Amino acid sequence: MWAVEKKTTIILIRHGETDWNLAGRWQGSTDIPLNDTGRQQARMLARRLKANRWPIDAIFSSDLQRAAETAKIVAEKLHLPVQLDAQWRERGLGILEGLTRREISEKYPYLVLPRTFIEAPESESYASLRRRVVLALEEILRQHDGQTVAVVSHSGTLRVLISYILELPEKIYAPFSLRGNTGLSRIIIDGDLAQLNLLNDTSHIEWLGSID
Repeated sequence: MWAVEKKTTIILIRHGETDWNLAGRWQGSTDIPLNDTGRQQARMLARRLKANRWPIDAIFSSDLQRAAETAKIVAEKLHLPVQLDAQWRERGLGILEGLTRREISEKYPYLVLPRTFIEAPESESYASLRRRVVLALEEILRQHDGQTVAVVSHSGTLRVLISYILELPEKIYAPFSLRGNTGLSRIIIDGDLAQLNLLNDTSHIEWLGSID
């Protein structure tokens, strides 16, 4: 599936919290900024990555501002530039953007199926999202063979990529959570084998401490 000459590490990061996250509203491609909590989460994440001495060589990010600002906060701590790439955007959710799950269930009950990705009118298809995110990862692997790369993106986008790497059935809403804002997932790619060895780790925001 993959082909790298040297072991390559990809650290997948969900963006910090937004007001819509807090309200349970589906954001999709709507460009919602971080809230103050989200910025604090990003600072805690940055401190963790620096303290762990993870040898991050490059940082990529979705160009939506909730991801881009998260990436910028991390990048400033690690003294790295951020490379914005629209391929890492969240999937457009069409008529569902801005609604809560309860509102979706009430207005569009025919769309809500258990363990299945919702494909609403005007939304990007599952196939389209999977194709672009796999291409985005392949491009990073070509440019950064043997390095460690951080990618700041969105829960839906990262869920599809991780499901693809785990070779799970298409369109199935896999039984793992990426709801933790600034959660870390880590993929190790060695030759043609990709393995997930960390999933949605939010330990950096699960304790109280001073933020520098």
